[in-house]
Amino acid sequence: MVQLVAGAGTAIGGPLLSTSQGQGRKYAYRNRMGMVPCAEFDVFHDDFHSFMVSTAITNGPVANTPLNGWQGAIIDTGATIVADTTVYGANGALLFDSDGATEGAAIYTTESFQIIAGKRFFIECRVNTELADDSDVQFGLSSVNVTSDPEDLWTTDSTDLVAFGLLDGSAYPAMLVDTGNGGTAAQTQTVKACTSAAWHVLAIGYDGTYLRGYVDGDEVLRWSGASTTIPLSTSGSPMTLALFCGFRNGSAATTEGHIDYIRAVFER
Repeated sequence: MVQLVAGAGTAIGGPLLSTSQGQGRKYAYRNRMGMVPCAEFDVFHDDFHSFMVSTAITNGPVANTPLNGWQGAIIDTGATIVADTTVYGANGALLFDSDGATEGAAIYTTESFQIIAGKRFFIECRVNTELADDSDVQFGLSSVNVTSDPEDLWTTDSTDLVAFGLLDGSAYPAMLVDTGNGGTAAQTQTVKACTSAAWHVLAIGYDGTYLRGYVDGDEVLRWSGASTTIPLSTSGSPMTLALFCGFRNGSAATTEGHIDYIRAVFER
């Protein structure tokens, strides 16, 4: 509710919510979700205008330490993660690059995010990769219990995870959800693919019951696994996960990937 107060500006009687088109339409996962941090919604947003430092700063970050709230990075030999301020179509983006096949990098936050039944959330990324069917471009939530390789965050090497995005071999984004190393397989879809060298908005949406995957605002899949495969946090057994995003080359060793932004909105 918005109230106009004479001589005192505008008062908003509640959280500032997204004006999505609503359920059943594009970007439905944004519908009535918070746009800014508030008492009702936790909001994380990084536009990657800056990210890494190549030279240590006195009394500041050491060389190649992630900035902007990210806790750590997993970077294969020969791979890099840098802020790219010149890429077309983005006002600053994260550039993942590598000089070898099946190599890449990933970043992650502290394990502070929780999936709670009945509480909504969404995670959204705008991504661009040179070869959509020959690379991994993944994001989501992970337990970060294994950090030897970037893909540890989006495969069942992670004990608990919710991940969505491109997997090497297909231009159709897929979803993987697992808890307690249950050994579930990625759920694929053929509804909508990503185009090489083009920007796409990928998203995970949770309505409190079901997990869904989205490509450019269109729902492309609903996780069909049992609810017990979702890494839920409960009062008796809290489970905290890290927000992450990452990229890995396929067989083409010179492929690059960009992430323009990542946004996560959780209902408290």
